[in-house]
Amino acid sequence: MKKTFKLLLAVLVFLVGTGGLFLWHLSIVEKQTKIVFLNIGQGDAILISQGEKQVLIDGGRSGKELLGRLGRQIPFWDRDIESVIATHPDADHIGGLPALLRSYRVHEILTTGAESETETSRLFQEAVVQEIGREPTRIFRGASIAFPHGGTLLVEYPLQPEEGVASPDQDTNEKSIVARFTYGETSFLLTGDLPREETFLAEGDPVTVLKVAHHGSKYSTSALFLEQIRPKEAVISVGKNSYGHPDAGVLERLRSIGARIHRTDEEGDVRYDCLLHLKKCVYVR
Repeated sequence: MKKTFKLLLAVLVFLVGTGGLFLWHLSIVEKQTKIVFLNIGQGDAILISQGEKQVLIDGGRSGKELLGRLGRQIPFWDRDIESVIATHPDADHIGGLPALLRSYRVHEILTTGAESETETSRLFQEAVVQEIGREPTRIFRGASIAFPHGGTLLVEYPLQPEEGVASPDQDTNEKSIVARFTYGETSFLLTGDLPREETFLAEGDPVTVLKVAHHGSKYSTSALFLEQIRPKEAVISVGKNSYGHPDAGVLERLRSIGARIHRTDEEGDVRYDCLLHLKKCVYVR
């Protein structure tokens, strides 16, 4: 009888202990924050994740590639993405989003309101209406997304919502959303495809990590802009292309200010983990 009682007591202690450990682990996971620049080829897709809160900025060109990469970063049981931001209506930024909308429960789509006459833009708009049931929400400077355990995504550009539909021959890059994600001491400037950043961005506050605009195009990331923001690290989201991305001049300018360069075509997914106890984000791979 005593042996049985001792055995039951041991089992109870074990269950209570492991249960407490499990709850402690859940509380840690819930607060974990990461920002991942997904390797989706020649395009952009950035995931900001904290526990079960997910924000995706752009979706690359291929739905298959996007879903494959997200599957490595989001647990299989989590089928919700709270916010999707489409920085501008270029195919290499929104082409993968219709597949995402059919595979995940996306709570809201955020855009500047800019549209394009391209087939990719039309398919994206149709998917939004079919899967979300309403038009995208327009955002501009001052809009923000707060994360419950620290971290804020703040839109810095454009200054006002966009109107009208761009024709296929118009440059939609100048309408790109630019946002800054700040977590403790670390800040990320996410520039979409914006050219001549110093012309459009009113403030050039220093940043820790720069997402290099337009995959390293020669029309972005000027010496003046880099002198203003002084990034310690730079991430270039790029794949095989015929445009000469990233431009050799851009790479040289980044090196000249001492920025550590990460490229998705060389490293795969580029990930930063944000550490609550240190109040900063660190490069993982």
